[in-house]
Amino acid sequence: MNQLSDDLLILFSQGSPQAFKAIFDSFRMRIFHFVRKLIDDRLVAEEITSDTFVKLYRLHDKFNTYNNIQAFLFITARNASLDFLKYRQRQRGHLTELLHHEEQEMDDPLFADSSIEADVLQFIYTEIEKLPLRSRQIFKLFYIEGLSVNDIANMMKISPQTVSNQKTTALKVLRMKVLDRPGLLLCLLFFAGEKRY
Repeated sequence: MNQLSDDLLILFSQGSPQAFKAIFDSFRMRIFHFVRKLIDDRLVAEEITSDTFVKLYRLHDKFNTYNNIQAFLFITARNASLDFLKYRQRQRGHLTELLHHEEQEMDDPLFADSSIEADVLQFIYTEIEKLPLRSRQIFKLFYIEGLSVNDIANMMKISPQTVSNQKTTALKVLRMKVLDRPGLLLCLLFFAGEKRY
């Protein structure tokens, strides 16, 4: 039921902080409980709820009816929740794949020394941090966080071709660093073997 007056909705569309607070108070718990039903993580649910209201306020001039505000809040919260669930599933998939890969490595003569795994990861992450800023960001987003070339391009507001060029250049730089260390090179080849578009 609409508990917000037409005058308050008009004030909100004009950017009134007081009107925003009234809308926030009216919807906050409903949005939070809605998100909690989708996500079993209270902190993430609180974060998504807050982000949803931030997005509403940024677009305040687009809304002047109760129904439009309500629809925007629930759709935005739902989409953010689904995005988080997809991200978490992708991260779990990467972890499973990485653990499987590590099990295979342990049977490989190159990885016979158990101390090499820590050495491998430490060396690669150190070298990644030495990359130029944009190359480093793209490398991490693509190879570590699992985003696609198009997702990165949209996020960074650059062309997909630029993303492809930067990640290829970064990988070449890292490969040059590990040419004399076969174990490290294998790790990089594992990274490069994941194709995402």
